[in-house]
Amino acid sequence: MASERGTVIKDPGGRLQVALVWPGSYRTGMSSLGFLWVHGYLSKRSDTLSERFFAPLDERGSALSLETGRRLDRFDLVAASLVVENDYWLLPAILEAGGIPPKSSQRDSSHPPVVAGGVGVWSNPWPVMPFVDVVLTGEGESAWPHLADLLISGEFKRADRKTRLILIRDSVPGALVPGLWPEGAKASDIEPVTPAFLDWPVSDSALPPVSPIISREAEFNETALVEISRGCPWGCRFCLAGYLYRPHRRWPVKNVLSALSPWLEPGGRVGLVSPAVADHEGLPEILDELRSREMKVGLSSMRLSQLTGSLAEKLSESGLQGLAVAPEGGSARLRNIINKNLSEEEILSSARLLSSSGLRRLKLYFMTGLPEETEDDLTALAELCGRIHQATRVGRKGPLVTASVANFTPKPHTPFEDAPMLTESRMRRNGDYLAQAMRRLAKGVELRLDPPKWTIIQGLMARGGPQSADLTAALWRSRGRAGTALKEYGYSESDPVHKAGDPGRPWRVVAPRAGREILAAERAKSRAAELSEPCPAKLGCGRCEACREPRGELR
Repeated sequence: MASERGTVIKDPGGRLQVALVWPGSYRTGMSSLGFLWVHGYLSKRSDTLSERFFAPLDERGSALSLETGRRLDRFDLVAASLVVENDYWLLPAILEAGGIPPKSSQRDSSHPPVVAGGVGVWSNPWPVMPFVDVVLTGEGESAWPHLADLLISGEFKRADRKTRLILIRDSVPGALVPGLWPEGAKASDIEPVTPAFLDWPVSDSALPPVSPIISREAEFNETALVEISRGCPWGCRFCLAGYLYRPHRRWPVKNVLSALSPWLEPGGRVGLVSPAVADHEGLPEILDELRSREMKVGLSSMRLSQLTGSLAEKLSESGLQGLAVAPEGGSARLRNIINKNLSEEEILSSARLLSSSGLRRLKLYFMTGLPEETEDDLTALAELCGRIHQATRVGRKGPLVTASVANFTPKPHTPFEDAPMLTESRMRRNGDYLAQAMRRLAKGVELRLDPPKWTIIQGLMARGGPQSADLTAALWRSRGRAGTALKEYGYSESDPVHKAGDPGRPWRVVAPRAGREILAAERAKSRAAELSEPCPAKLGCGRCEACREPRGELR
């Protein structure tokens, strides 16, 4: 903690004590705004405290809190932030190391409830169900105040284990409590839970998530992260952010600056977080204000079609050194299939602007294995990388260009939720083909490829039913060895995941935010390579079910 600013340590006496678990390293956890928001919220309340737990465990194999070194089983509640499927196995490992039975069926009233939240388990909770008592679906601001109020109540403290679970189910929006389901219940037997959602428009006093602590050991070192908008208006057909978090909502500029007020100091660093940073109409104003305070600014990512000359100039003045952008597909046809409404000229002209602004690092995100992809699309990807690299050159100078190519993994609650996924051998063939094409067509661009085995694990969990928890358990027993776990699980390339998603759609124990009709309509459009318009800047347009209760214009 010597690397931190903003740390709060409380006397546990009389307070609800929450063990907040990040199943990964300190470096990544302290750059996760959702995890940080929960910690900050609990730290601000006078009747609660939060202490953080990270993996790997200490040299004795114990799970001890960062703040006071207490064991996990000394707390009133264990809350885990689960975002990426490949990290799920660390939860039972941490529970076991902390003196808590890893499986919920082995626990009694003497053990703290184990709660999991995060976009991963929100989209499909099945891979972790045997290890948790409650899954929080939706947005934390709508669930945590209810959960904290309930747990400090006398009624909850006096109740037995089953009654406690009933109280959580009945009192906390978006709470899914598998321990109350009938034994042997199938997904089709379960009434879907409606995810909790933040009311909008927000009041002037409502603040966006912001780092309560900044650390020089975090991935974004010495940087105060702040969310400027939530969701994404563009509706890329593979993307959870564009569907789970509908509608796209922009935090008012004054609320963003108010949230940042503890960190506004000359020479400080701010990271603006959103899947669609440049779609915030107040971005120039935010940049101007931060620049006037001599702050350095970083962006989580930017849609290239939204970049203008004046915005590029402001980013340069704000000290932006690196940027991530996501063309996703190499060919125009493939970008239309995924609804990435982005022309090659927009990509190249934006690359030129970024280069002229003095950018030192440009990271390009692509995917391989997308629906309807051909070998020609892989060649087009390499050609596009080469053209981007050329567009950023001024003489021999220009930013370092990296192409990070992920293997497409279909996600629930998106138009591609039923799409097939490549086999491991096909992923490797694609990677080899792409590496050769890049050497010919994109010299000077660094290529990074995802490991296929972990993509397979992610795909099996993302759309799996009850059996997907067996893969989590296999990873736990093998201590994260992907090949060993897949062998124990019984995976083969004939697995149905490579042909289509589970026709029963077990993930529908959580209601899709955008509704079912738009998912089917967008999948049909993808087969015809047709584009769809982005979400408008108003709630209640009627195109999907996300705005069930129209609340007026986004401000």
